[in-house]
Amino acid sequence: MRQELTRRTFLKRASATAGVIAAGDLLSLSLLRPAAAQVNPLEHYPNRDWEKLYRDVYAYDDSYVFMCTPNCTHNCYLRAYVKNGIVTRCGPTQNYHKASDVYGTAASQRWDPRHCNKGLAIVRRFSGDRRVKGSLIRRGFKEWIERGFPRDEDGLPPAELFRRGEDSFVPVGWDEAYSLVARALDRIARDYSGEEGARRLKAQDYDPAMVAACQGAGTRTLKFRGGMPVLGSIKLFGQYRQANSLALLDAHIRGVGPDEAKGGVGLDNYSWHTDLPPGHPMVTGQQTVDFDLCNVEYAKMAICWGMNWVSTKMPDAHWLTEARLKGTKVVVISTEYNSTCSKADEIVIIRPGTDPALALGVAREIIDNKLYDESFVKGHTDLPLLVRMDTQELLRASDVFPGYELAKLKHTKI
Repeated sequence: MRQELTRRTFLKRASATAGVIAAGDLLSLSLLRPAAAQVNPLEHYPNRDWEKLYRDVYAYDDSYVFMCTPNCTHNCYLRAYVKNGIVTRCGPTQNYHKASDVYGTAASQRWDPRHCNKGLAIVRRFSGDRRVKGSLIRRGFKEWIERGFPRDEDGLPPAELFRRGEDSFVPVGWDEAYSLVARALDRIARDYSGEEGARRLKAQDYDPAMVAACQGAGTRTLKFRGGMPVLGSIKLFGQYRQANSLALLDAHIRGVGPDEAKGGVGLDNYSWHTDLPPGHPMVTGQQTVDFDLCNVEYAKMAICWGMNWVSTKMPDAHWLTEARLKGTKVVVISTEYNSTCSKADEIVIIRPGTDPALALGVAREIIDNKLYDESFVKGHTDLPLLVRMDTQELLRASDVFPGYELAKLKHTKI
């Protein structure tokens, strides 16, 4: 049963509790006296070896500089730190400010530190359990080579041997891998060379203009374009060098000289990246390389359209945010609320696929109201150039003025 607490009982218990607390205070005062001649309590600590663990967290045996080459195309130079033969972490080199051009103009120290979160995490791939530890080849492709490169009537290999995305991979030694690649390149180049090769291409519904562009060389049907894993090891132009070297194979197959030998086809590594703005090189004639992004500080308005700057250009995100601090107005046009929208002054959300309509409408408004810089347009874009309606090519002065010749250019070597 619950016992009722009367006023008399409460006062008795309160008095007893106060007495115990008072006695405890007197005891505490007698014990909390200053330690005699003990300045540092840790000086005589029994064992402090555990502190070394924390001091050695970032210790390393060696380091080296490497280039981080993911899909962002920044190619940042980073420093990897090695401990017991394993790369444990990486960091910025802090050397970008030492770079200079042929005129001796040095880069700003604001390029350092150049790094991003994706680069910090790349060390997980070096020793990750999913990394490729040797050469692999698709099982069906290997069987196609071993069976002597069989083809159907239209010239295509048997479909059951080319189940990409469904077929499994088998490990092979490096010597065998090199042999299989060489045999495949040689046989494909032979099969599509000459008149028989042209017949096979036409039977596979290739456009006649594409067949004519091969000029009888089967090496021209071999297309090279490095994906991200390949570019990480052989860099951007490695595949192009491979394509050019196939001219040696063409000379061997067709028996032609160096002037007639044809190499492989190197697909533009920029245009075939579908996450980059192709309109920029079409208008300005150059790629949107990352060093252009620093110029956003000189713009009164920056429109992020077709690029999620903060996520895909992470090392250069600070140029955008710092420009905004200095007064640059940032506008994002996107089909969703991406990470760059969080740094924008205005956000325009559009339906997917309506970009061309919006772009043409903006262009019409700018042209009709002459809201453009005429001298810049004439000097840096192809906007003033006319397009012929019959050939769809740019109108040249020689098409209008008979006997017109271009002025001779003066070349200067640096």
